[in-house]
Amino acid sequence: MAGRAVHGAGRAAVVCSRTLNPYFNLAWEDYLLRTKPRAPVCFLYRNAPCIVVGRNQNIWSELDARAMQRANVPVVRRRSGGGTVYHDEGNLNFCFYVARNDFARHTHTDLVARALNDAPIALPTRFAQPAVQRNDRNDLFVYARDAHAPTLEARRKISGSAYKISSQHAYHHGTLLLHADVARMRLLRRAGGASITTKGVDSVSSPVANLAETFPHRAAHLGADAVTAAIGAAFARAYGGADTTYVDERDLGASQLVGRAQQTVRSAYDDLQTWAWVYGSSPDMDVVVDTATAPWRGTRLALTLRTRGGVVADVEVHALQSAEHGLADAVRRLVGERYDALAAAPPSAVAPSVPRPSAGAAEDALRAWLRASL
Repeated sequence: MAGRAVHGAGRAAVVCSRTLNPYFNLAWEDYLLRTKPRAPVCFLYRNAPCIVVGRNQNIWSELDARAMQRANVPVVRRRSGGGTVYHDEGNLNFCFYVARNDFARHTHTDLVARALNDAPIALPTRFAQPAVQRNDRNDLFVYARDAHAPTLEARRKISGSAYKISSQHAYHHGTLLLHADVARMRLLRRAGGASITTKGVDSVSSPVANLAETFPHRAAHLGADAVTAAIGAAFARAYGGADTTYVDERDLGASQLVGRAQQTVRSAYDDLQTWAWVYGSSPDMDVVVDTATAPWRGTRLALTLRTRGGVVADVEVHALQSAEHGLADAVRRLVGERYDALAAAPPSAVAPSVPRPSAGAAEDALRAWLRASL
């Protein structure tokens, strides 16, 4: 079985996913981390279109929820840190697991670069430099297709990484743009709306490029299967050989006893699709919404909604000038509501939260204004 091959002692392993299901792939990625492979492991997969946010990020400050609704692109929250990224079939994801004592941040970034620069991918040198290079943030970059000189402005990011280091093991994962729909990366930019202050970790954006578009004459060598094979071969060379295995939803039953805890793929798979994980684990935030910037039929209203665990914990009223009967009570009734029941929420595996029953016309009007403003 795949699990036995992945966790075999002594010999490295390359694990390739045959599914585009992001919940399975992220669950398997987490399962490998939790079960602490005894030898180095490389896991390679692609996802169907989705936006993947880090475990410490605030969905509402990272994404354009309305644009995601129009594009029908769901949000998924992974268990590791790092920034928000767009995934689709043109984006290859790589993960490397090694013992902590063998870990260095540049090791596998350089390995991916070698896989692309060397045969059989063999991207050509530019400006007497390797086609794919590593910068001081440990990202991989190329020079823009129309670049005339190797300047900082001409650099285009093709791969970013995140890391997790425990007492005994280390984990490095990243993305690689082959032929992704980069226009959809606009979904990563929040479009105006209320002011949000959050303790979440913000993403760092950079100009990006696809490898297949930057090197069109090598596009036939930059398909997902070819690049997966090249990275797997580079990994095997680095570790003196590696067994290759494949996984998909038929492996959801995989499990392993670690200490006294039974680690399973299914538990992580299910947890990734719960409200508590997708929305409830969002960092605390304060959201200021004001009729000065979002007018509402002559009413003067300014509020700060303070959310904790995805729920409105407190509402501070800065201004309330309205002849609307019952509006003050309607504002107070916002406390205890899930934020995704008030704001435009991106598509996800989670059923949309249902607002509490309304107390009347004033509350209906308030909620409609918030829905349009947040």
